[in-house]
Amino acid sequence: MAYTLGIRGCQHLGYHNPRMRLHPQTRWNQRVVDGHLAHDLTMRAMLDAGVQGIIDGGDLTHRARPLPRDVELANRVDDLRARANIWGLGNSGNHCAGAGTDISAMGTMHRPDLGMHAVYPDPRRGPGDGTGPYPGLYEIHQPTDGLAIHAVSHYGLDRSLADAGIHIDPVPLPGHVNLFVCHGTFEADGRLYHCINPEGQERPIPLEWAHRGWDALLLSHYHSLGAVPGHDHDGPGQVWYTGSSLTRGFSDDLGPRGWLHVTIEDTGRVHVEARTIWQRPQHDLPVIDAAELTTEDIDQLITDRIAALELEDAESAKLTGDAGAIVRQRISGTTPGQRAALRALQPRWSRLASAAASWQIDYPHPTQAQDADSTAGRQRLITGRITDYGTEFETRSAELTRRMGIPDVIAEPVRTKALQWAKEITPTSASSSEAAITD
Repeated sequence: MAYTLGIRGCQHLGYHNPRMRLHPQTRWNQRVVDGHLAHDLTMRAMLDAGVQGIIDGGDLTHRARPLPRDVELANRVDDLRARANIWGLGNSGNHCAGAGTDISAMGTMHRPDLGMHAVYPDPRRGPGDGTGPYPGLYEIHQPTDGLAIHAVSHYGLDRSLADAGIHIDPVPLPGHVNLFVCHGTFEADGRLYHCINPEGQERPIPLEWAHRGWDALLLSHYHSLGAVPGHDHDGPGQVWYTGSSLTRGFSDDLGPRGWLHVTIEDTGRVHVEARTIWQRPQHDLPVIDAAELTTEDIDQLITDRIAALELEDAESAKLTGDAGAIVRQRISGTTPGQRAALRALQPRWSRLASAAASWQIDYPHPTQAQDADSTAGRQRLITGRITDYGTEFETRSAELTRRMGIPDVIAEPVRTKALQWAKEITPTSASSSEAAITD
């Protein structure tokens, strides 16, 4: 008979959106309550699907030192699993990782007597204590005959481990169905520059690991649910991301949220299916380019867009008590005078969008030029001091990636493509073509 698992990741319990209003009952940020609800819905969906084991891919909590309300919720939801007599395994992600000598926040979920084992380094362990090969770094769990779950935590991806004589080298067990579970950035996935964040280091999962004969690689860290392009076949070597339980502001790509339903057929073949849960509607309105628009033009455009939006959602109201959607409008390339005029209009826009749970106006790529109210003015501002756009881009991008701590494995594919475009720009083409001015 088939054996089934439920795999989730990046629940980020405790994440809040500072622009969200407060939940009327608890007075907590509404996004915190959304996250708690999404975690509960995920667990119940797994149990309703009849899974026989549950894996958390990491980043259960948003902070390495979660608030008591988030730990209480995590344990209360895990009690549902325990009462159903289903085993659980929790990996450590970058948001779980404690600073200095602290332990992973996933350690709060380590409840072996209730069938829940967490993967995290613990300095209190003695020699031979814990699940190997390297407790907390790389563990192999065998919850049933013939199944091997290889879990490499965020800690296990630390390349400095080799300096201490620790070599993490996950290899499938012969004669088993082998699932590889890890929390990190998969080197072959060019989308992963989207998940850069300040919580812990970005640690890549070597592409070579994917070609070792795994029946499936089930990863967490990137917040979009589904298979990795190029590795999205249904069979050995398939690579999937669990996604997240909710969208983290507008830093995440918009898309469905949920979990992975894994079926191991009696033949040993592994089939993975993405399952979705509720999420609050979120709208990122098209960017407005202020270059050739008057304040009145922008005001009318935003007024019309708000009127056309579905600002309330019946399912969200039923589940959370707040029907409001999350909405963002960006206005690019504004001058100081434009920003001052537009900010005076923001209270009226907020009243028009009052049904939204979060309404925000952002001003990306502002300019200080006083003559930049026309496309020609903006072109003169941008192109006037640069003659070699390729060199300029290389210099600036190298400095930016250094300051942000972005690993080359993530930055290089993006930088290479952008450099190719930059080298095609000349001062003549830049000043003569409106297409050279973009967001």
